[in-house]
Amino acid sequence: MNKSVENLEEEAPLIGLKNLVYQERKKILNFSLLRKSQKSVIIDSHPKYGKFIKLDDVIVAVDHWNPHADIIYVSHAHMDHIPIFNKKIREGLDNEDIRKWFLCSKITKDIAEERTRNHFTFPESMWLLGKKLDKRNEVEIKGVRLKLTENGHTYGSNSLLLEGSEKILYTSDFITETRTFSNDTILKGLEVVECNRLITECTFGNPRFKFPSFSKIQTDVNNYISSELSKGNPVILLGYAFGKSQYLLNMLDLEKLDTKVLLDRNIAKLTKILESNEIKFNGWEPYSNYNKTQLKKDGNYVLIIPNYSMFREPYKTLISHGAKVASFSGKVFIESFRDKFPSDKYIAYSDHCDYNDLLCFIDRINPKEIYLEHGEIYNFFYSLHKYHEDITIKL
Repeated sequence: MNKSVENLEEEAPLIGLKNLVYQERKKILNFSLLRKSQKSVIIDSHPKYGKFIKLDDVIVAVDHWNPHADIIYVSHAHMDHIPIFNKKIREGLDNEDIRKWFLCSKITKDIAEERTRNHFTFPESMWLLGKKLDKRNEVEIKGVRLKLTENGHTYGSNSLLLEGSEKILYTSDFITETRTFSNDTILKGLEVVECNRLITECTFGNPRFKFPSFSKIQTDVNNYISSELSKGNPVILLGYAFGKSQYLLNMLDLEKLDTKVLLDRNIAKLTKILESNEIKFNGWEPYSNYNKTQLKKDGNYVLIIPNYSMFREPYKTLISHGAKVASFSGKVFIESFRDKFPSDKYIAYSDHCDYNDLLCFIDRINPKEIYLEHGEIYNFFYSLHKYHEDITIKL
């Protein structure tokens, strides 16, 4: 397939893309009727309970609480994917008045409990899959086999494969590239899985989003930090607290850099949880071991903080006293992102697939139906429609 697509953003409105994209689907809001439906597959989104997948006699809620589902699947522990349970739900689960099965990795559960202050928690007796760090990653319920498969988006993140009368792959957020970090740890990308129906994100489903290889990014990061440290400039790296910050930590070639690495309090807390789950990290110290008065006089450190923390003390003072700031995101091409996080260095690094990776992944699977969600939906729909007229594409 020819991957070169020009001027998609300009062309898309001309073909009435919005009218083309939106499918006329009758929302099935009554789950009792849904269970009686003759359709073996229903993939939809409920206004209150979020996305769900019905395959044969099994209903799976995706990254949402749904009292009508058999299974609650949580793909990973980024805040926009964690179901928040109110007090009534938590008490019902504790007393087993509410009977559900949960699918998620141990890392996802541990991190989600910490980040929500235990507003996402459930009894071990309901933990169907993902509880242990071993390789057992599939189970069968009501004749439907469910399998968790690593997808490289973040630590503990998994895509979900459902196998019954049909095969359905729900990718959630994912990447396909397997990353090997400077300390020899590995994070596996999502492998190609045969399926009839594919539900995929398209966060960066626009041809302007093309990212360098991970190995090049890692080299660029270390070269930039080394250059600044040699000039007496400490470096602050921006990345959200769970996932990207830990990747940045493991990218660092500490033998080459010969510097101390400090972590913001929230990043340090989550890193400790990952270490308790047998994830290996480069050496680091909590920022709390120091204060800004000490660090204002110190030109030899790397500090990793969440993006918005650059505008707060004590980090704001460190930046004003000469610390260089590097931002890492797939959105560094977007002017509004640069305006939001003014930095000395921008590096295009994301834990999502770029445009070409999305196209290649779909090419290799070649499903009969594709459901798109998140991000550059209109542009990516047009790309797929242009080259895959034989595939049904839905939202």
